Amino acid sequence: MVFDGHSDIFTDVTVRRMNGETQVLKNHHLPRLKKGNIEGSCFVLWIDPPHDAHPQKRLGELMQCIKDEMAECEEAVIVTNYKEIEEAKKAGKFYILPGMEGLSGIGTDLDKIDELYDFGVRHAMLTWNEQNELATGAKADPNRGLTELGRKAVRKIHDKHMIMDISHANERTFWDIAKVGGGPLMASHSNVWELRNHVRNLTDCQLLEIRDTKGIVGLNAFNELIADNREDRTVEGLIRHADYIANKIGVEHLALGFDFCEFLGDEAAGAFAEAGSINAIGLDDASHTPFMIEKMKEAGFSEKELEMICTGNWFELIKRVVG
Repeated sequence: MVFDGHSDIFTDVTVRRMNGETQVLKNHHLPRLKKGNIEGSCFVLWIDPPHDAHPQKRLGELMQCIKDEMAECEEAVIVTNYKEIEEAKKAGKFYILPGMEGLSGIGTDLDKIDELYDFGVRHAMLTWNEQNELATGAKADPNRGLTELGRKAVRKIHDKHMIMDISHANERTFWDIAKVGGGPLMASHSNVWELRNHVRNLTDCQLLEIRDTKGIVGLNAFNELIADNREDRTVEGLIRHADYIANKIGVEHLALGFDFCEFLGDEAAGAFAEAGSINAIGLDDASHTPFMIEKMKEAGFSEKELEMICTGNWFELIKRVVG
């Protein structure tokens, strides 16, 4: 079984519910996730374009749509700690650990982190690709990092026992967050710079820093982060990133954060995707996950290592940080 450390499904839930649909998870997502042996996931609240022009409004819409969806979905449950994950598994329910893909929606009000925590959020990035009041994303000014308010936000995230996610931070922001300290650093959905020099990928020094904080890196199936040439953006190409991370910092720091987004509308997906298949070739959506796991076995990963990568490393981080 697999825990996917990064999913934008709550965005699809919000888009569809605001267009009048209900039971979005049951009708559009849970069958595919079940087929892919994905038993749980970190579903993020992401301010999707073009709604990033009004992030606070969109955050409110996301929260309301998620609340309404979860109230009517009997097959899935929100979890906020490891004990609740175990309870959900025993009950045969798909479990969702809510996270934040950027905090632009809180503006300058750090008290809203408390509101998000009360909503169930246990993980946070400071930015998506943008520059905001707290920090600087991967596609924004490379000379700008954390703001002073951002430093306070990092401390608050650690103090509230939320997981600090550095995926989407630019490199200066990454190192500023590392200097603040306070807990493990996690890259929920990032790959290796040495194999694909993309702004969303991690340098060797960043990988080693994550290791030293006892954090983890989740492999990202988004095609642009895998290889320079389109024909190499395959499952096998993604497994090369897995091999690299395992050899560089240890398999105990390797996990999965697929970032499947083939279900997103053209406006949202077009904000960050080139033309062509969005996901790795051979990993078209969540239902194809067993194919990748089988290919990892063929590449030499043992059953014990795959258990760590698929669930164990995430669970250890959740237990250690969230409780």
